[in-house]
Amino acid sequence: ARSTLLGSQVHAAAVNGDRSALHRLITDPSLRDKEDQFGRTPLMYCVLADRLDCAVILLKAGASVNKADRSKRTALHLAAQKGNVRFLKLLLSRRADWLQKDLEEMTPLHLATRHRSPKCLALLLKHMAPGEVDTQDKNKQTALHWSAFYNHPEHVKLLIKHDSNIGIPDIEGKIPLHWATHNKDPNATQTVRCILEAAPTESLLNWQDYEGRTPLHFAVADGNEAVVEVLTSYEGCSVTAYDNLFRTPLHWAALLGHAKIVHLLLERNKSGTIPSDSQGATPLHYGAQSNFADTVSVFLRHPSVRDDPDLEGRTAFMWAAGKGSDDVMSTMLNLKKDIDINMADKYGGTALHAAALSGHVSTVRLLLERGAMVDALDVMKHTPLFRACEMGHRDVILTLIKGGARVDLVDLDGHTALHWAALGGNAEVCQILMENGISPNVQDQAGRTPLQCAAYGGYISCMAVLMENRADPNIQDKEGRTALHWSCNNGYLDAVKLLLGYNAFPNHMEHNEERYTPLDYALLGEHQEVTQFMLEHGALSIAAIQDIAASTIQAVYKGYKVRKAFRERKNLLMRHEQLRRDAKVLTEMSLSHHVCVSVSERRSRVSKSEQCDNQSSVATPPATVTSPESKPSAPLGESPRGPNHRKTTGPGVKGPDGARPSPAGSSRPGSAQVPCPRGTPQATHGPVQPSRGKAPRSAHCVNPTPCITHLTPTGSSPGPSSSMEHEPQVIRPQVLERESFQRKNQAARTIQRAWRRWACHTHPASTMVHMWRRLKGALSGMEQGEGSADTTTSLLVQLLWDRPAGLFPSQKNAPPLAEHRVPLSKAAGKRNTVLQNIYGESSLIATVMSCVTKGDCSCTPAVWNAGHNDVAVLDHRRIMSPL
Repeated sequence: ARSTLLGSQVHAAAVNGDRSALHRLITDPSLRDKEDQFGRTPLMYCVLADRLDCAVILLKAGASVNKADRSKRTALHLAAQKGNVRFLKLLLSRRADWLQKDLEEMTPLHLATRHRSPKCLALLLKHMAPGEVDTQDKNKQTALHWSAFYNHPEHVKLLIKHDSNIGIPDIEGKIPLHWATHNKDPNATQTVRCILEAAPTESLLNWQDYEGRTPLHFAVADGNEAVVEVLTSYEGCSVTAYDNLFRTPLHWAALLGHAKIVHLLLERNKSGTIPSDSQGATPLHYGAQSNFADTVSVFLRHPSVRDDPDLEGRTAFMWAAGKGSDDVMSTMLNLKKDIDINMADKYGGTALHAAALSGHVSTVRLLLERGAMVDALDVMKHTPLFRACEMGHRDVILTLIKGGARVDLVDLDGHTALHWAALGGNAEVCQILMENGISPNVQDQAGRTPLQCAAYGGYISCMAVLMENRADPNIQDKEGRTALHWSCNNGYLDAVKLLLGYNAFPNHMEHNEERYTPLDYALLGEHQEVTQFMLEHGALSIAAIQDIAASTIQAVYKGYKVRKAFRERKNLLMRHEQLRRDAKVLTEMSLSHHVCVSVSERRSRVSKSEQCDNQSSVATPPATVTSPESKPSAPLGESPRGPNHRKTTGPGVKGPDGARPSPAGSSRPGSAQVPCPRGTPQATHGPVQPSRGKAPRSAHCVNPTPCITHLTPTGSSPGPSSSMEHEPQVIRPQVLERESFQRKNQAARTIQRAWRRWACHTHPASTMVHMWRRLKGALSGMEQGEGSADTTTSLLVQLLWDRPAGLFPSQKNAPPLAEHRVPLSKAAGKRNTVLQNIYGESSLIATVMSCVTKGDCSCTPAVWNAGHNDVAVLDHRRIMSPL
């Protein structure tokens, strides 16, 4: 504290010029160069206070002359800055360093140029070598740069006299001439002349800095007409020199509105052409947009100036309209009568488009008064109204509508003026447009409404105005998005609340593969508040909707499978029922066609069998058995013939190899037979009825007879139909299925009847009693059980046929069946009696009796059709089938 106090006293003594106190204090060597808070010594205080006597006392006491403060400036810097010649002489005599630099790397020579008096500068130059005069500071500026900047002609002359270089560029590429012309003082011409007189070369006149600007650019920018006059007076000065943006001094003059300089440059322009900048804009464009009517008037009156368009096709008139330069537009319309007010640029925009976009109401009115097209379309089919709605210029919109602008037009994307107003969030403009007839639910080509455009930007006021005018918040665009999707995507909680308040559905899904809902957008954007609010109002994500849909789809699919199985089962049953009906109809038609032929053939075979019976040792007429392969059979009572003939035994009798034949091996009684073509190599086996003596029966018919082939109930061969190849390809499977069904049905009937025949021969008494009871019950309830009565009657008739001699033989050693055989006519008579007892007396039964007795069936189809539903007719067919 005491040291600081003493230091302050030393500084105070130096400033106040108290030499006695200063002598007393500097006896302490530590106080001679004592620094204050800025690092300044008492010697520096003497320089600042101009206390030369105190400075001498300090220097004699041993104070340092080159001691620097915090800014690295010495007492010599301070003396040069103040222009104090006496101190400069004192300090230089004490060997002060004149080349020492401060923090800005400036020497005392740089600081000496600030004063108009050249004495300090001359004193410093006397101590410097020729090369030291061009010492550069931090910005690479020499003392000559600073002298030209401060507009000190004497300093410039003095420095040039000491061989200072006039062509050294500074950090910006500027030479001293740039700094000399960059001055608004009319007296700057002297400094300019001093420099140019040292080297009046073209390169010096047109020297460009690092931005391409020449000294003429700076003179024009400052509006110094005198300097421009001096520069352009030299032969080598270029009026059309370009800077880095291809702007000439004429561009700068037009932009800044220097009408006199423009006129001067136009007169000094020897090329005769008006240059343009990098965008193709001429100086006239620059003057038009700045609303300098006088400057534009100078351009338009010059014969070399024309209103050429720039690279975008815009003229100076369009630039003036875009900037609202009404004075310039009026001047141009008055001076140039050939201006096309509706001329469009390369994008189709007119001057009215530019004025509407910028919102200049007065310019719009001026253009409309001059006949501008109010609904002019650009390449995007935008009218001036679209531009004004996008920017929200209410007054311009009203002016255009009043001028006849249509509000129902759409652009290439289907946007209306209301869409553009909503995109800009201009609620007042939206209200004006809807009042003029635009629907709030109009959609563009992507299906987006103005409400969705407003929701995209989160413009609450605009959304509220639209929904107050009945805008539907649930309309989806072509991608399935609603206004709620856009609000949730951008996290606009207030917009989400507003939409849900107007009954917006929260679960609309997109139409793409992701099927995102508004809640999905909120989750993807990590908008916690929006997500929570949506969940509270019943919003679902696509994952939750898929879970619900999966359960519903499974339930619906199960019901569909049940219904499908039911329909398939129903169709299958209906198909089987139809096949059964078709088989029944075909069977009835075949029986009605073949029964008469079978009876007539039976008569001829009976006559032949009687001849064979006379030669045979067997009394009982044999039944016919057909081999499984070819299924041929011989007529009743006729022995089979052929090279492969062998004997077979009946039921209960072993064959030649000791094996007992199956009951199904015997021929089915009642099977229809037709003759095969003669000469067919078929092996027939005629089974022998078992006699009581179990004697084998072997009988061969001498007269050859044609082969007999079993017929199916339809009268066709069991195998595939010979006419199958003539059947259509579509019904062949049905025909094959029907024939297979018929073969299986015939085999089942053959087995059943063979078993019944075996039962009748083995236990005739019990069988006949049982059959008689069934027949009696069946006849009493024939209407209820027609099928049972038919079966029982058929069995009884078959038994009567096979045992005509005695119905109930009981002897153990009964004589052979041949001993009980009776003539055919008698047996037929017994059969008639039995049939009459069974069926009663009727005309139809008489017919049946006649067929049985005579062995000839002359029944017409009418008789068969008349009794189709009669049991007697069915049994008539069963009785005639063995014949």
